[in-house]
Amino acid sequence: MSSRRLRSAAPLDQEFATPHTQRSSRISQDHVSQSAQSSSRQQAMDTNTRSRSRKGKRKQLSDDSKSASIKRATNGSGVLAVGASEPRSNLTSSNPTMKKRKQPPDGSQSPGSSKRATTGSGISEPRSNDPTSSNPQPKYFRISGVPSSWNENDLFDALYSIDPCLTRQDYRPSLYPACFSSSQTALLNLDPCTENLHGRAHLQVSESASKTAALLKIDSQFYSLTPLNVPVGEAVADVIAVTGLAGHAFESWRNRETNQMWLKDLLPHDVQNIRIMSYGYDSSLLGDGKADNRLLDHQRLFIQDSENARSSVKTNRPIIFIGHSLGGILILQALIECKRNREHTHILDAMHSIIFFGTPHQGMRTYDLEEMVDAESSGYETSRHNLLRQLREGSEFLENQKEDLSYIWEEYKPKIISFYESVQTPTIKMPGLDSYVGDGKESEMVSRFSAQLYIPTEKRVPVEENHSNMVKFASAEDRTYRTVVRYVKGWVDSIIESYAVAIKIENLQKSQEYIDCRKSLKPSDYKSYRNDLLLRRHENTCTWILDDQRYRTWNEKDGQAILWISGGPGFGKSVLSSFLTKEIPRGKTNQLYMTYFFCDDKDERLRTAHAILVNLLTQLLEQVPDVIMHFLAEPEYTTYKEKTAWNYGMLWRVFERIMNDTDRGKVYILIDALDECEEQSCTKLLKQLQLLLREATTAIRPIKIIVTSRPHIAVKSHLTEVINIPLAAETLKSDISAFVDAEVYKQPQFTGSLREEVQKTLIDGANGMFLWVSLILDGLKNSTDTRPWAIRKALKILPSDLPGVYLNILRKIQTEDQTTARSILQWVVWGIRPLTMQELTIAIAVLPKHTSMSLMQDDMHTDMRKVLQLIFGPMFRIEEDKTVHLVHQSAKDFLTGTNIATEGVLSLPDWITSSAKSNLQLAVSCLAYLCFNECEQGPVPGVYVWDQNVKKNIEILQNKLPLLNYAATYWPEHARRADQYDDQDMCRTFRKLAESLQKINLAYQIFTFSSPYERFQKTDPLQITSSLGLITFAKLLLDDGADINAQGGKHGNPLQAAIVNDHKAMVRLLSARPNIQITEPIVTAAAENMSCGKAVMEVLLSARPDIQITERIVTAAAENRNCGKAVIQVLLSARPDVQITEMAVVAVAKHFDEEVIKLLLSARPDIQITEPIVIAAARNRNRSKALMEVLLSAGPDIQIIQMAVVAVANHFNEDVIKQLLSARPDIQITEMAVVAVAKRFDKEVIKQLLSARSDIQITEMALVAVAQNFGEEVIKLLLSTRPDIQITERIVTAAAENENGRAVMEVLLTARPEIRIAEPIITAAAGNWMSGKAVMEVLLSACPDIQITERIVTAAARNTYSGKAVMEVLLSARPDIQITERIVTAATRNTYSSKAVMEVLLSARPDIQITERIVTAAAENENSGKAVMEVLLSARPNIQITEPIIIAAAGNWKSGKAVMKVLLSTRPDIQITEPIVTAAAENKNSGKAVIKMLLTARPDVQITEMAVVAVAQNFDEEVIKLLLTARPDIKITEPIVTAAARNWNSGKAVMEVMLYARPDIQITEPIVKAAAKNENSGKALMEVLLSARSDIQITERIVTAAAENWNRGKAVMEVLLSARPDIQITEMAVVAVAKHFNEEVIKKLLSARPDIQITERIVTAAAENWNRGKAVMEVLLSARPDIQITEMAVVAIAKYFDAEVIKLLLSARPDIQITEMAVVAVAQNFDEDVIKLLLSARPDIQITERIASAAGENWSSGKTVMEVLVSARPDIQITERIVTAAAENWNSGKAVMEVLLSARPNIQITEMAVVAAAKHFDEEVIKLLLSARSDIQITEPIVRAAAENEKSGKAVIEMLLCARPDIQITERIVTAAALNTFSGKAVMEVLLSVRPDIQITEPIVTAAAENWNSGKALMEVLLSARPDIQITERIVTAAAENWNSGKAVMEVLLSARPDIQITEMAVVAVAKRFDEEVIKLLLSARPDILITELIATAAAGNA
Repeated sequence: MSSRRLRSAAPLDQEFATPHTQRSSRISQDHVSQSAQSSSRQQAMDTNTRSRSRKGKRKQLSDDSKSASIKRATNGSGVLAVGASEPRSNLTSSNPTMKKRKQPPDGSQSPGSSKRATTGSGISEPRSNDPTSSNPQPKYFRISGVPSSWNENDLFDALYSIDPCLTRQDYRPSLYPACFSSSQTALLNLDPCTENLHGRAHLQVSESASKTAALLKIDSQFYSLTPLNVPVGEAVADVIAVTGLAGHAFESWRNRETNQMWLKDLLPHDVQNIRIMSYGYDSSLLGDGKADNRLLDHQRLFIQDSENARSSVKTNRPIIFIGHSLGGILILQALIECKRNREHTHILDAMHSIIFFGTPHQGMRTYDLEEMVDAESSGYETSRHNLLRQLREGSEFLENQKEDLSYIWEEYKPKIISFYESVQTPTIKMPGLDSYVGDGKESEMVSRFSAQLYIPTEKRVPVEENHSNMVKFASAEDRTYRTVVRYVKGWVDSIIESYAVAIKIENLQKSQEYIDCRKSLKPSDYKSYRNDLLLRRHENTCTWILDDQRYRTWNEKDGQAILWISGGPGFGKSVLSSFLTKEIPRGKTNQLYMTYFFCDDKDERLRTAHAILVNLLTQLLEQVPDVIMHFLAEPEYTTYKEKTAWNYGMLWRVFERIMNDTDRGKVYILIDALDECEEQSCTKLLKQLQLLLREATTAIRPIKIIVTSRPHIAVKSHLTEVINIPLAAETLKSDISAFVDAEVYKQPQFTGSLREEVQKTLIDGANGMFLWVSLILDGLKNSTDTRPWAIRKALKILPSDLPGVYLNILRKIQTEDQTTARSILQWVVWGIRPLTMQELTIAIAVLPKHTSMSLMQDDMHTDMRKVLQLIFGPMFRIEEDKTVHLVHQSAKDFLTGTNIATEGVLSLPDWITSSAKSNLQLAVSCLAYLCFNECEQGPVPGVYVWDQNVKKNIEILQNKLPLLNYAATYWPEHARRADQYDDQDMCRTFRKLAESLQKINLAYQIFTFSSPYERFQKTDPLQITSSLGLITFAKLLLDDGADINAQGGKHGNPLQAAIVNDHKAMVRLLSARPNIQITEPIVTAAAENMSCGKAVMEVLLSARPDIQITERIVTAAAENRNCGKAVIQVLLSARPDVQITEMAVVAVAKHFDEEVIKLLLSARPDIQITEPIVIAAARNRNRSKALMEVLLSAGPDIQIIQMAVVAVANHFNEDVIKQLLSARPDIQITEMAVVAVAKRFDKEVIKQLLSARSDIQITEMALVAVAQNFGEEVIKLLLSTRPDIQITERIVTAAAENENGRAVMEVLLTARPEIRIAEPIITAAAGNWMSGKAVMEVLLSACPDIQITERIVTAAARNTYSGKAVMEVLLSARPDIQITERIVTAATRNTYSSKAVMEVLLSARPDIQITERIVTAAAENENSGKAVMEVLLSARPNIQITEPIIIAAAGNWKSGKAVMKVLLSTRPDIQITEPIVTAAAENKNSGKAVIKMLLTARPDVQITEMAVVAVAQNFDEEVIKLLLTARPDIKITEPIVTAAARNWNSGKAVMEVMLYARPDIQITEPIVKAAAKNENSGKALMEVLLSARSDIQITERIVTAAAENWNRGKAVMEVLLSARPDIQITEMAVVAVAKHFNEEVIKKLLSARPDIQITERIVTAAAENWNRGKAVMEVLLSARPDIQITEMAVVAIAKYFDAEVIKLLLSARPDIQITEMAVVAVAQNFDEDVIKLLLSARPDIQITERIASAAGENWSSGKTVMEVLVSARPDIQITERIVTAAAENWNSGKAVMEVLLSARPNIQITEMAVVAAAKHFDEEVIKLLLSARSDIQITEPIVRAAAENEKSGKAVIEMLLCARPDIQITERIVTAAALNTFSGKAVMEVLLSVRPDIQITEPIVTAAAENWNSGKALMEVLLSARPDIQITERIVTAAAENWNSGKAVMEVLLSARPDIQITEMAVVAVAKRFDEEVIKLLLSARPDILITELIATAAAGNA
């Protein structure tokens, strides 16, 4: 070796490594094919390049000697195969070296060479010619592109066709779903390797009758991704294994001795629901590798292949990476690239964990490897040199990688395991020239130090193998393999658990409770605003903050700190905030929640603390739906649900509870532009945040808060711990530069040196302001002078700040545009919300002189976008929703804070800068708009906006009056802000509006409907202004003589309206009026007022010292949770003798703290502390403990019964439970109390309960609750303290359902070995989705003889997550289980595990009969249908695929295409029938794809008329084109074209295709009629039809259909009239037009057809047109003066129109006869104006009883109409019918009754009238009647009606009993009280207290049990008053049938009457309607209940 020293090199991953057990192994040579060209190239290289030696040290040899001496292994491409450095046990010492040899051109072996078994990478194992040689190595091939319909036999046939030598003994394929397509990939193990297959690259297979055509790709290199398993069920994670340096994607992981490739052969059996793939790439160091070894290329290809393989994954499925050696580096580099490139971040987001095997993170020794590569490359530099330099110890590459990874580890926190070798590896030496052997000196290939990352989340494990063999596990018992499996299985289990949590969350989000809560919050569109800001962010900006040390300190700090980012206007704070909202949660776990809010001073809805909390809570609710429990804790929400009006106090309480919830993760809160939040709100919120942070302890969740604002906001003064990042120009300079460069580059006029000048000027002048740059650039870009010198001149005079830019814009406004500019600025600056362009166009045009939209048209701009651009340039921006905004808040600051007048810009500047003056102008414009004639129609019929008709009609109205919504909603606020100005214009315009009750009520309706759950009632103007708090207008109306005591309307009267809406000043104004009447309802409203109740009550009491304070008022104050305490104090101080009832104390105990209770008890020492009071105190969530202390000390003899304990337990009051147990040792602890405690508390509370009450009976129900909800500790506790507890079947069943059931079950079975394991128990275990397998194993081992029934196996088959595991346990334990059709059907329907369960069943029972029903169920499975079908067809190739099966697949909504594809590919002979095609055509989701597939696969499919009809009606033109192309012979019939005409979305396109393809289609009347009726595409369809067929006859039916088309009818009618001037217009058509359309269409009809006769039907139809009827009637009357007006027409007009139309009618037709029917309609529906008009026009009208009764029924204006009638006709006889009508009018009847009694003192009051009054009104009306008629006899019907009064029943009953003490209380009266839904309890208490001797009969108790709202309360009252009541079967059944409160009633009955008889009928009713809790209650109370077939059937039908 004189000429060459021995080289000992560090070993490669695979190429040169050998195991420690084989010291003298040699590197093998690949035996692979090479082309002739490769061979020639190799020879040339041997001849020419090997002649050089490095640095002149190599001796030249002859070509022959070189060729003979080179010994090296090559891969399939002639590259040295270093992919799987394996033990070469078949090499002997006689063959110490291996030579590179030439290969024949055809790829066969050279003559005389020994046969070799090759690996899949081209790595060959030399096989001795000696037959005695041992351990031959097989050859692995990968065959891609195998059709999904092929099986193993099909593949064998294809391979056999090219190699007849192939035998089935050699053929051992594995078929897996391909990574990138819907095909399959086969892994083929051939031993021995066949010659033909070895040299083949592709194989073309033609289509045959039995299989589809295919182009197979055959390779042994395994580059890219290779699938290694078939996941069981839906895969929950992807495992991607990456081989190392010179590695091979298959061989690197295969053990040579056992031939086990653990990723393929072992791991899929141990972890079944994962997809496993290996990744291969060319990383060889020797040979003629074609690929350059550049890591950059490899990492990009790896990312690309990974993304392609995951493109079909529905969710971002987690990835578990496995990397060996260089493979680990490749994974890390790919992750770094994903971090840099935002397109690939989803890979990072999916990263769950990484397993590293011998990865050289800190580098490796590469000197000798580099010399070897030098020798190979003859001294030339190659990419292999660069790769090895990167892997050197201490290389800069690895140092940079370490730094780059630090951010990834910190942000994404993946789980990491690093395995490192502990056995050294023999290295490569070169004994001769160019020869290498693997028996060199042993060394550590990758040191322990280098193989570790040294980060906190890393786990480090040694492996007792060398570098190569550390990933070649011989068996499943290998120690390292078991470690890998343990970790992977744990990770997969955690992923499954997170999926389960996600499903729970999804189900919660679908619940009505969640939907109602979300709806009640009414957040803004915060996502759109944030996304808009993200779009404005320029690439590569904002990232600096992530590296800022202050930000990192804040983010990493453990304590609760706030980050304050401050900066001047235009510095990009909002864009930076949007960036952080996206960046902070990136890659984090689901234990991080990002919430945000962007304040906006330009929008009133986005500038309050209330808005901030609403939006933050909405986001928390969306991200963590189970925080809904904190919303439910608000009593007001539980009462009002989605109608809840959340005030700030309620919101903050919820927010605080969520923040203190220790079960949650970290919460980030970002509030942007805090300086734009209203100052008072901002201060309040900051103080509360400070308090929240200050009180935070380690037990409270981490809260991270970011706020941004301008520097002047005093954030530090409100928050103690603040980290401030001020945005300075220097900080933002790099971002500004990037922004300027990119924006300037986009402008073509900036070139060369000019571009550089612009860039420099903008960067230098920006001073940190992105907005300044943007505005300047916009000005330069839109400049009219684009000459370079002009641009340079402009650059020299640029304004230095934003105000200067704005000033320049305003200075450029032309004189003629200044008026428009002022109006626009007023609306945009001072508008309460942003206006759309359409709204703004109208708003700036409205003037007081305008009276309608038509008169304003000439003053309106036609293109507002153009106006804004021309006048203001870049000063405004228009959002996607077409709203107009100032470009930035700084623009508003400039306009409102700068004295523009001094700059000479615009005249009258104070109209812009002054808030009061601007709001005055806007208020006048809004009021003027509301006075338009179009508003005269009055309010839309209906009470609630969520009524669909109301909603639709309001939308129609707002489309016609675009500014109506803004004007009606915000005119009060504009007026309020301008209220200090007693402006004549404003007062005059308001008076004009108030003169029309119709117009002002329309405005008020729109205003109330801005809150969707507000109820609308027609209201008088004074009450409207009082409710709005408009002092000026209220004074105006009062001066004009408005009635201050007028009753009716929304709030009852003006004063009540002011109180309810918190207008204290208005309350003072009205209560100071001498004629004001302050009644009980008014004082009650004050007591209920939650914001200013105290102040209002003080005003009322000072104004009227003699007000009587009733029980109702005190109770209302007690129920006022917000300021009730203060109100009660005011009442007690003002009225020391106020009566305090039990109900009031209950309300106080429920809502307030102990101070109020003390106040009451000190003021009223005689108050008796009753059971309801104690229960109410127990239910007080916040102060129950303190309240209970006060009550227990005040009443030592209080009886604490079980209901109180249950109430405490149900409200999680642990402290109070302990308090009660210690204070009342004699408390009776019943079963219900134990159950409640067991369900909600931990073992400590139960332990205290058991120790305090040794005599407590632990019932079955209590044990069920424990076994179902807790772990084994509580069960052990119960069994140890109660050894005699009987463990029943129900208890064990509950344990079997427990998510941690195994431990509980083991405790039960150990403690009670004699427990009988019945079918329900095993069924529950089989269905346990979390721990079903474990529980089943325990049960089967404890009871080997358990009988496994069909029901049990069916439950396992249905088990969504554990189905497979449970089924395997059952089948292994009971091999003889009979698998029935029902079981298999259940398995095929299993949503997620169907495939896995089915495979288990089929493998265990090969003889299962697969019936049509089973296959149909698989075809219907929307989630797993494809996978199940593949399993069935693969296992049963002879399954008969029937028509019902294919119909089910065709109709499969979600997976139809996939299932159909499987069926068609496996069954080429399936007959596609008409029903199948029709089913696909009717499948609106996947039907289109199914149809395409059917037509492609079955060109001869029969397409029937019915199928084409379905396609034409449901799909777009694409499918029709496909049909007509594939089937030129399809006959297009009338039904088909009619269906196309009905097509909602694509009718026009489908029709065009049909007419083009079939020009001879006959267009019939039904087709045109269908087009005319199409409410979406009607116009377009009609145009197509008329242009294609000029001879279409337009019939009466077509015109009528168009006229009845409410949405597109007008447009269709216009098309018809213009295309067919001679169209026949019939009466029916005109009727439809008059009823549905506006006057324009009527005008067109009348002008086109002057001969149309206007009939009675037409006039009546116009009268019924509520929207445009008035205008239509005017057109009809003016166009046809001789129109005949009949009685019916007059009635219709009188019924629907106002006084103006009536006046028009009377003037146009003086001879019209006004009949009784017409006057009745007017009296019933309109106000007094119309009645006055009729009476003045027709003095001879006779006012009959019917007319007066109609006035009495008038809901809104009954009083005024009756006054007009009585004064106009003093001789009207007031009959019983009239009085009864008034008495039944619950809205204005009371006022009508007062009018009648004052006008007719001698009026006869009949029993019927008093009954109606007692039923509908309060006690005031009854007082009125009794005082007016002292002789009224109070009969049973009257008292019964009072007992039925749902609103004022109690007060009316008390008055009647007080007025007539001798009234007899009959059973019917008490029954009526028991049925009273809302005030039944109060009425019953009054009756029982006044008449203690009332007999409580069965019908009474039954009625109470049936009461759906107050059943529980009524039953408690009855049972406490009459302990001896007999509870009959009828009563129990009534409770069981009560769907709302029946459960609560049943609990009361069972608790009060333990011996109650429960019949079969009662249990049937319970099973049918209620949940399992009530059934459990019944069964525990009555263990002897027999469960009959009827009961089971009822339970099965429980929805």
